[in-house]
Amino acid sequence: MAASRLALLSRKIIKPSSPTPLSQRIHKLSLMDQMGTHSSAPFVFFYPKQETARSLEPAKVSQIFEKSLSKVLTAYYPFAGRVKDNSIVECNDMGVDLSEVHIDCPMSTIFHHPRTYVDDLIFPKGIPWSSPKDSCLVVAQLSHFECGGIALSACISHKVSDGYSTINFLRDWAMVARNSDAKPSPLFNGASIFKPVNFSSPPVVVDPPLKQNVSERYHFSATKLKSLKALISADSKSQNIPTTVEAITAFLCKCVNTPTFRPSLLIQAVNIRGTNNDALVPADLVGNAFLPFAVSAANKEELNYQRLVDELRNGKEKIRDTLKYNKSEELLCSRVPEIARELNKQTSSNDISIYRFTSLRKFPFHDINFGWGMPRKVDLATVPVNMFILLDNQSGGGLDVLVNLEQGEMSAFQSNDELLHFASPSSGL
Repeated sequence: MAASRLALLSRKIIKPSSPTPLSQRIHKLSLMDQMGTHSSAPFVFFYPKQETARSLEPAKVSQIFEKSLSKVLTAYYPFAGRVKDNSIVECNDMGVDLSEVHIDCPMSTIFHHPRTYVDDLIFPKGIPWSSPKDSCLVVAQLSHFECGGIALSACISHKVSDGYSTINFLRDWAMVARNSDAKPSPLFNGASIFKPVNFSSPPVVVDPPLKQNVSERYHFSATKLKSLKALISADSKSQNIPTTVEAITAFLCKCVNTPTFRPSLLIQAVNIRGTNNDALVPADLVGNAFLPFAVSAANKEELNYQRLVDELRNGKEKIRDTLKYNKSEELLCSRVPEIARELNKQTSSNDISIYRFTSLRKFPFHDINFGWGMPRKVDLATVPVNMFILLDNQSGGGLDVLVNLEQGEMSAFQSNDELLHFASPSSGL
């Protein structure tokens, strides 16, 4: 199949529809925001053409996206500002970057190309993983395909948003597109919970060196998931049945270390927002609100299901205890840099392989409806670190995993017989 061509139709800076009040012109970064990098959470949503009365011309679609983005930025006003000195966001309404392109092929055909090539088409040029320190905090692209389908990709800086906040922003943007009178109510009080420090270089969780990775998507059907959990439960001989996330994480950790083994560190992040009214970290908080923990495997004997599941459960329990017993913001803030220093110590060796696991299960991807239906497919860009991202399958059954690995590791991973028994490569719409 011939390579698809991309034509830039427009590139605009979209500003909030109403000026940010003077009282909100300075947004303090929380301690967790200060510790974050300028990397982004690069999501993309694919919407096939609607063969109904709601089908719209491309010009009308563009107008809806631009106007609704401008309106939602009045509620998400820090997103239209610029970070200064790693301590504040100047909420100066400088705006966000929105590009519009035309891709000269039907949407479905781009999935016959390598994923990195698809990334180059549907994500803003030069982003999707990291961005300059003084650039827009939100960079988005609207792609029109010959078939009438569209794709919306968005990259939001980790300085102001984690994956949970990014999805909520996109859901609110879609809500405003459907109803221009809608009024989102995000919370930007992270600095009152995670007290910022008064210097520009707080402890940060250091990322491993960026690599030229490749990405693949694997699907675990509901039936295969049930079989896998039964296998791991039998192997672990434990009274506690592993959760789906624990089972998948332990399984993939073993697969990636077969047939050769290297000392490995598995890092997981836990969203610490609560759903109760008295939760220390409220559910609607925008910014970074997660704590990482690590599980190590120094030898093959430690790479067994019983130990991995137990260690994963213990790591999550420690995070829960941090929230349960550290009821004051001061105690919680003292624990956050401690976790960062602990993790940096564990990741400082060049002789250890580092794998990051993130679960986005139960995130409201399906709610991101701009007025012409739910997305047919949700995806993320290839990331330049070893990472496994867990997603609910769009059809409502089973689970998908986005796998990002170096080429050599990916080749070995793809040929793993046990992996292929439980999972199948997934592509297309």
